[in-house]
This record gives sequence, C-alpha cells and structure tokens, in this order.
Amino acid sequence: MRALILSAGLGTRLRSEKPKVMHTLLGKPMLWYVVEAIKALKPESIALVVGYKEEEIKAYFGEDFYYYHQVNPKGGTADAVISALDYWRDYEGYLLVVNGDAPLIRHQTLRNMQRYLHLVEEYEGIKLSALLLSAQLPDPTGYGRVIKDGEGNVIRVVEEREASTEEKLIREVNGGAYMFYCPHLFETIFHIKPSPTSGELYLTEVFSLMHERGYRVRSFMAEDPTEILGVNTRWELAIAENVIRLGIIQEWAKKGNTIHQPESVWIEPDVVLEGDVEVYPDAMLRGNTRVGRGAVIGKGCVIEDSIIEEEGVVEPYSVIRNSHIKAKAVVGPFAHIRDRSLIGKESHIGNFVEVKKSLIGKGVKAKHLAYIGDASIEEDANIGAGVVFANFDGRRKHQSYVGRGAFIGSNSLIIAPVRLGAYSFVAGGSVVNKDVEDGDLAISRPRLRILKGKGIKKLLEPQEEK
Repeated sequence: MRALILSAGLGTRLRSEKPKVMHTLLGKPMLWYVVEAIKALKPESIALVVGYKEEEIKAYFGEDFYYYHQVNPKGGTADAVISALDYWRDYEGYLLVVNGDAPLIRHQTLRNMQRYLHLVEEYEGIKLSALLLSAQLPDPTGYGRVIKDGEGNVIRVVEEREASTEEKLIREVNGGAYMFYCPHLFETIFHIKPSPTSGELYLTEVFSLMHERGYRVRSFMAEDPTEILGVNTRWELAIAENVIRLGIIQEWAKKGNTIHQPESVWIEPDVVLEGDVEVYPDAMLRGNTRVGRGAVIGKGCVIEDSIIEEEGVVEPYSVIRNSHIKAKAVVGPFAHIRDRSLIGKESHIGNFVEVKKSLIGKGVKAKHLAYIGDASIEEDANIGAGVVFANFDGRRKHQSYVGRGAFIGSNSLIIAPVRLGAYSFVAGGSVVNKDVEDGDLAISRPRLRILKGKGIKKLLEPQEEK
C-alpha cells in the first residue's frame, strides 16, 4: 500500500497566513498526527500534496516523503489526487488517501481498514475498488452522506449542500479517509465533473462512477466518531487539540500514572512518564520530556525538553527548560531551571531560585532567592539566600566554580570568573572577585558605624511636606 496525504488547503476559515495543516495541536502540526497514524501501517511510501507556502511543510517534514504540487488549492480533492498522478498511476495496489486536516484519525482504524480489504478478498473473493471510512453521527450536519444500495454497497457520497431533504436524514457520513484500488481509480477519476455549486472536483464522485461500472465500494465504520472530525476553524482546532490531549492523558493513566484534574493538564505527544508519576493540576509537560518513576510534578509547573529522574519533586509553579534533574532532587516552588542545567541527586533548589547553564552537584542546597548562572557547584555546597553569581561583564559570560562543601552566605555577590575552593566559607554580604583557596574564609564588608542616639533623633525630626 502507498499513502497520499492531501495537505494543500489554504485554511481560509482559520484566518491565518500559516498553511492550514501547519497549525499546531499540543506543539505539533496537525499534519504530523496524520503522518504518524499512516507511518504505523508501514506503507511502501508516503506522498504529500502541497500548495500554499509548501516550503514550510517541506522544511518541517524533510526528505522522507514525496511532494506533489497542486496548482489550484481550490480545485478540490480530486484535483489534489490528480496532482500526484505520477505517484500512483502505474501502481497495481491500494492507495490510501487521507486529508491532512484530520488529526484525530487513529492508526488502529487505518490498520483495521487494511485488514478488512484483505478479508473481503480472501473470504468473499471480491476485490474492492474502494473502501471509505465513515461514522454514524447524531447530527450529521455539514458532512457528506454515504448512500448505499440494498446490499450495503456504497453507490455514492453526496455533499450536504447538494443533498436532498431525504438524503440529509442519513446519519452515516463520509470520514475523509479512503483506500482505492489504483487501476479502478485511474479509470474513473478523469470522468469527475465539477460541482455545480462550488466548481470543485470532489474525489467522492468516483464512488458513483465505480458503481456505474459494476465495481464494489464499501464503507468501514469508525469505532469512535471523533476520528472523522476535520479542522476548518480555530474552534475546531481547539476541540481537536482537547480530544488528543485527553487521549494522551488517558493512556498515561492506564500505564500507572496519576493525573490530578486531567482537564487542566497538558502533556505533549513526545513526553514519557515512566510509571507512578504524579502530575498535579495546571502542569504542562512539553517537548522531549521524560519523567522518572515516582516523580511528582506540582501544580502549575512547566517542564520542556527536560529529564526528571526517579522520585524527583518539582514543587508548584516551577519552570524547567532543556535541563536534567537527577534522582530525588527537589526543585521549587517558583524555581526556574534552564539552558542545559543539571541538578544533582538529592539537591534542593528552592523558591525563587534561578539556575542557568550550571552544573549542580549532589546534595547542594540553594533554597531561597538566588541566581546561579554559568557555574559548577560541587556536592554538599550551600548557597545562601540572595546570592548572585555575576556571570556577565557586558560582553561575555564567565564561569564560576564552587568546591565541595563550600558555604556562601546570604546576600553575597560572586563576580565571575572566580574559583571558591572545597570547604571554603564566604561570609554573608561579601563581594568576592578573587579566588578563595580550599578551607579559607572570605569576608568583604564596609565597617559598620553605630552613632549613639541618632536613630530616635532621626525618627523625631519633623517631616517635610511633599
């Protein structure tokens, strides 16, 4: 089997300059979901029909696909298939045709359709000319209706705008995914006439043409009607995204992870939860994120392209991007870890601490209101409240090193480049711009003057009116 995805649509109703199929759901273009569903079938090849801003599609999906240009994106679905004629004209097998704006279609459904084709041929001795995906909807408004004969064969599909009153009562609707036997498709597709209302060439017209020639066409009912939902508006985009999001969360829950208040949690397709993970409301897990067994992700956290190892705890409202949190470390609340930082095993990065491009060793504690940038901090060091690593001189970023067991007192300023040795001690409020050797004490403070009685005098002085 070969596959062809129709992805040249303008997306006029989305009111966007972006190609329709490149609008994202959970961080992925809607076309990505269609491609992934088809890949699971392991077809011989996959081709995409592209048009408007096709360079964006090609740049994202790369060279693993064949691309065919549709000159007139408003020409209709049959025109799109004809645009890729060289791809399937001489092929003797089946061609899967799927709309690129159908991100909810499931690979299992496509596989079941493929299996059905083989079963019909094996047990009934019939080679179907086409098999179309359909669904029963309580309200079929807006969808093409599937018309069948007394034996259950599809004789045509009629679009809503061209359906009669009686035909509009039919609840079985076209799902926009088809498997065509290529020789029969080639025989009929050029006989399609433009729609009298829109002027488009509808691919669904081949079903009536096949029926006229005595060929067999059948429908395959989707197990879940949401699979056939296409995306034509921003609201439909939001609905599709929500369906996918809840499906992902449901799968992780089935695999032994607790998702509190799942209607508020965001987990993207490439995220991995390793089991016994607990995710609290309003959390966002994005990109290539992996969360180890027994880890806890607190309320309102954002974790992107990062690793949280087993039993790690990310306290509420923390942000972690492109970083690695080792086992049993605690981050947050309200912490910010970014730019390839590594937080060591059993370390504690506390509230309102920012760590940028730094290596934090095992058992390090930085619990309050600190900025650690471009630093290497060895195990068991202690970073006090208000400590700032001044890593930028206005032109370049500089590195700092803090040795094992070192102590940096509250409100100290560490001016890079600087090296603080193992078990060195920086007194609170110090400004350090020189290396401190192992075991040494660094203190830098102006002399404190205390003037007897001056405090109360200042307080009792009359205040000037402003």
